[in-house]
Amino acid sequence: MRTSHVLAILLLGASVCPVVGADRKSPKPASELPAIKELPNPFTFSDGSPVRNKDDWARRREELKALFQDYMYGHLPPRPKKMTVNRGDPVTDKENKVTLQDLELKLEHGDKTLTMHVRVALPQDAKGPVPVVIQSGFGRRGAPSGRFFTTFTKRGYAVAECYFQEVATDNKARARSAGVYQLFGDKIDCGGLMAWAWGVHRVIDAIEKVDRIDAKKVIVTGHSRYGKAALVAGAFDERIALTVPSHAGCAGGAPYRFIYGKSEQLHNIVGAFPHWFRPDFNQFVGKVERLPVDQHLLLALVAPRALLSTEGTQDAWTNPEGSQLTHAAAKKVYHFLKASDNISIRFRPVGHIPSNDDFLDYAEHVFF
Repeated sequence: MRTSHVLAILLLGASVCPVVGADRKSPKPASELPAIKELPNPFTFSDGSPVRNKDDWARRREELKALFQDYMYGHLPPRPKKMTVNRGDPVTDKENKVTLQDLELKLEHGDKTLTMHVRVALPQDAKGPVPVVIQSGFGRRGAPSGRFFTTFTKRGYAVAECYFQEVATDNKARARSAGVYQLFGDKIDCGGLMAWAWGVHRVIDAIEKVDRIDAKKVIVTGHSRYGKAALVAGAFDERIALTVPSHAGCAGGAPYRFIYGKSEQLHNIVGAFPHWFRPDFNQFVGKVERLPVDQHLLLALVAPRALLSTEGTQDAWTNPEGSQLTHAAAKKVYHFLKASDNISIRFRPVGHIPSNDDFLDYAEHVFF
């Protein structure tokens, strides 16, 4: 890649969560936690005291973030001490009216390094800074052309596409062999979903310096497993203005406690994808009622920022009826924060198929 610009960003001291160390107090095991058969109350602290005002909610939010990290996703890794962004020469796709630019993110922590690649697509006819959609590609790095991004750029949005496989390998046999685990070693306990969310956060670090992008209008989206990661990213980074998980299902927007039909359950996902979670999350197999959180609380962590969940009524494995339940429960938090207009859910009569038009329509409502 020819480099037209190099930007070094020192991130020391900007960590949103410390590296997990031996001095961290171990959380209680599942066997010692109380059984909660209904969805846990977002307005009750773990000690039983109530949430009465916004200041209380801010403290409850931190408590919930800690519970999700302690029991499900593992702890969000810190920002690396240094990030260098190598910017490739912009390439113009006149036919599709798109400008493409590749970014190479070199992340350094101590003597360890990790390289991430991001492709940015910008609408050529934009009059000023534009909102940006951050997502991960399922395909091979470098494959998307300008035509691939026109769904977004024609409507005035930039796209920043990263590659989650560079951050955490989606393979349970080799999950901790590369990416963020190589950068921080055994000092982190996060699974793949939290690692991918961390990768989204690093993309935001990089694109905040792109003049033609409005960094106050960041959208994070993803479909299926990447929808789960998008939701975790939005819950743990307040720079994200709109979070859009698509058909995220179990460990995303659907609850563990309420299963409708033949939907994926906790034992299914932990058995097939243990590397998506902290190593001991399997302790809740057969004990789901002892999980101190459920997914309505992850949705609520996004509040009062905008949130749209998209679902398919024929996508039975993702438990769309359960997602309606968690949406309604999370909406109570939005209402409490006087932000009821910032949460929405969209059902379409389809199977496991995403729709970008859904969230772009909602983005118009949120931003314009």
